[in-house]
This record gives sequence, C-alpha cells and structure tokens, in this order.
Amino acid sequence: MKATLDFLNTLHQNNNRAWFNEHKKDYESAKKELKKLIASLLEHFTNKIDPAFGTLAPKDCIFRIHRDVRFSKDKTPYKTYMGAVIHPDGRKTEKPLFYLHIAPNNNSFLAVGVYQPNKDYIKKIREEIDYNADELKAIFNQKEFAKHFDNFSELENGVLKTAPRGYAKDHPNIELLRLKHFIVEKTLTDKELLSDDVAQKIAEIALAGQPLNDWLNVVWEETVESE
Repeated sequence: MKATLDFLNTLHQNNNRAWFNEHKKDYESAKKELKKLIASLLEHFTNKIDPAFGTLAPKDCIFRIHRDVRFSKDKTPYKTYMGAVIHPDGRKTEKPLFYLHIAPNNNSFLAVGVYQPNKDYIKKIREEIDYNADELKAIFNQKEFAKHFDNFSELENGVLKTAPRGYAKDHPNIELLRLKHFIVEKTLTDKELLSDDVAQKIAEIALAGQPLNDWLNVVWEETVESE
C-alpha cells in the first residue's frame, strides 16, 4: 500500500484541485493498489465468511475521494483518506458491515458493526441489550475477538447524554444502551499495510469480528420481520 499512503500523505499538504489534477496518475496508482487489496479481501471473505461476498467487485466497495462541501465550513475538495465498505449489498447498505479506512501515519483501521442504525433498528438493538446483554458481552470475551477489539468505539456524537427513552438512568447496561453506533475498530499501522501479507492480516481481524456482525444481523432480521 506504499503508493496509497504516499499519495494521501502528500494530498494532506496539497488539498486543492490544481495539485490533484497534476497528480492524477498518482491518484490512479493509489486507487489501483486499494482495489487490489479489496479484491484479495473479497476472496478471503468469500471463502471464510459468506459466499455472497463473491458477487462484489472492488468498485462496489470504494468511496469517492471527492468531498461533499455543500454544507461544510471546510471547503477542501478531497478526503485525505480512502475508505471502503465491504458487504454483499454494496457500500450503501444499512446492515452490519466491514469498513476499511486507509490513512497515513498509523491512522488506518478496520471497523466492524453497524454505523447509524435507523430508528427501528436501534430500538430493536436496545431491546435485545435490555433482555439479554450477556449474549453480546460474551462476544467481547471470545479469545479471538478480544485479541483485536476491547470495546465499542465511542465515536463523535455517538453516545446519548442520558438514557434513551423508556430506560432507567441506572440500568445495569446503560453504557451500551446510550450508544448510537455499534462499531468496534482495530488500528492498522503503516508497517502492517506495507507488509506482503496485509490482506491475510486484515481478513483475520475481520473473521475475529464476525461474531458481532452475526449478532447484529440476527437483530436486523428481527427488525425487518416486525415491520
């Protein structure tokens, strides 16, 4: 992933259209490198998690590098990272997924879980936590899971200031109930991204995190059935 990290590092210092257009070949090299990594991951996921991953192409997963600046005070035109959602339904899915974030200086990570679950889905997740949080907690105690993940990520604006409606502030699992996102993250160092077996390493992390997606998928199906 050297071309990708080098390009993003330089883009951070030159985030303007003129520079980007002059270095379009560098961007294409970076994107080609990322597509190669995603293709390898899709092969691993197809074999070890779900054959449905075999229906995807890397282009179905990778987000555009162009920023939507219409409603932002920050008018820089490009993201200084590259991201991809890996899920059989493509990058716009609302279901539990894998998200790969590539950014230089050891700021890359693999995320597992669901981001911004819709109103009905998060209501059902909270009901499951209320009824039986032990099943969810048991996932965090699994040896392979705990090797890579230690807790849900408290993302910016991702935790309610108080208890959600219908739950007591002193609920024994209030910290889980207050979450707006149910995501775990594993940092990926630049050294790991530059290694020859980077796809294998990321696939191992994803496989360790799959029990969380399995749990969230069961809740998703219950949400859909109750509509």
